[in-house]
Amino acid sequence: MEFLIVLLVLALAAVSIAFTVRVKVLKRSFREIAFGMEEKMREESNTPLRAPSADKDVAKLVSYLNAQVDGAIAAKRQYEDADSELKRAVTNVSHDLRTPLTSAAGYLNLLQGSGLNEKQAAYARIVAGRIEAMKKLTEELFAYSVVVADEEVFELRPLCLNDCLEDSLVQFFVAFAERGIEPKIDICAERVERKSNRDALARIFGNIVGNAVRYSGGDFAVTLTPDGKIVFENAAPQLDEVSTMKLFDRFFTVENARGSTGLGLSIAKVLTERLGGSICASWREGRLYIELRL
Repeated sequence: MEFLIVLLVLALAAVSIAFTVRVKVLKRSFREIAFGMEEKMREESNTPLRAPSADKDVAKLVSYLNAQVDGAIAAKRQYEDADSELKRAVTNVSHDLRTPLTSAAGYLNLLQGSGLNEKQAAYARIVAGRIEAMKKLTEELFAYSVVVADEEVFELRPLCLNDCLEDSLVQFFVAFAERGIEPKIDICAERVERKSNRDALARIFGNIVGNAVRYSGGDFAVTLTPDGKIVFENAAPQLDEVSTMKLFDRFFTVENARGSTGLGLSIAKVLTERLGGSICASWREGRLYIELRL
């Protein structure tokens, strides 16, 4: 009886040792698979993952992962190709439109100075307005094409965010007055300094404030805190949580946003990220908040 007990104990010990060894082998295999997947995704390699052990289940898992990773890499390459093609198309369209629009505006000026009657002059003013709108859209397209095509790293210098923000807001005082908006500006007294690029900051602030002036429900507020957080706020009854998540998407416009390419905030996001900052938008109780950190 004691002999059987000893055999049973030895058998259980052997099973336990075998199980422990198998677990360790599987853990090592999973680590090797995880490392191989990370390397394959990083290098976008076509070399398939290899099963680190002869275990059938591990081999089956590796085969499945190979198919999924290869599919993800192919989809990423397809997206990048389509994205590059879109950028080239935007650049070409913006270039192609600028020259004929400039010519049309020139000929229209000549026409307006040729002694038109009242009715003809009214039609000419309408045409002039349409040409001006097209020129603005074309310039926005051109600006976007320049931003996305220029991969050069910005030259960063110590800047005072307080001064940069104030300079940008001054440019919109006339636009605020025309819309009947009395801006609420809360810029902290402490100097907030960051290494940044003045031209890029001016474009970021200008696009955000310009978007607010154009689509605000009647008000506008901006706050700069000592820790460098800038929050732009305005009433936005035409938005909701879903559409707010798309504000930084290329060519996205709200339903009543006419006369815009929807590229202003997209440009602001690209520039902010190139400066090493972050930008996000949220919508609460009918109000839009755009938070910028540099």
